[in-house]
Amino acid sequence: MTVDEKINKIFMGNYKAHYMLKKILSDKTLFIKNKQIKDLIFIRRESLDEHGLKSHAKLIIATEDEILIMKEGFNEIDKEALGYKMLKIYYDKITGIEFDICLLKGEFKIITNGNKDISVEFNSSKYYKEFEKFIECIHEYLI
Repeated sequence: MTVDEKINKIFMGNYKAHYMLKKILSDKTLFIKNKQIKDLIFIRRESLDEHGLKSHAKLIIATEDEILIMKEGFNEIDKEALGYKMLKIYYDKITGIEFDICLLKGEFKIITNGNKDISVEFNSSKYYKEFEKFIECIHEYLI
C-alpha cells in the first residue's frame, strides 16, 4: 500500500481522527511541512468499553530526515478528543532500533544518543507487517 493510500484510508475510515493527526497528514504543520513522507503507520485507538481505553492511537511517520511520532495523551479534552504528544527524532541522533515481538504484544524502540529511549507498543497480530516494512524503509537513512 502506498503512503497516499494509507493516508486516504485513515481519512475515509470511520475513525474519528484527532485534529492534529489530520493536520499532520495534510501537511499543514511545521513538523513535516515540505517533506516527503516515506512511510507511515497508524495504530488505531482500542477501547475496552464505551468509557475506557485499552490503548491510545499512535501515528509514526518516516521522512527523509527524521521519524515523527504522535501519541494520543491520557487527558481527555472532551468525550471524543484526547491530548497528544509529539516526538521528532532525527536519524543522526538514532544509535539503534529494537523490534520486540512476544505473542500478541509488540514493541518498536528507538535508541538515541544517550537520551531517553522512545518506544511504541502495538498489537503484533495487527501491525507486525507494517512495522517490518517501516523498518525496511528507514534502514537506508540509519546507515
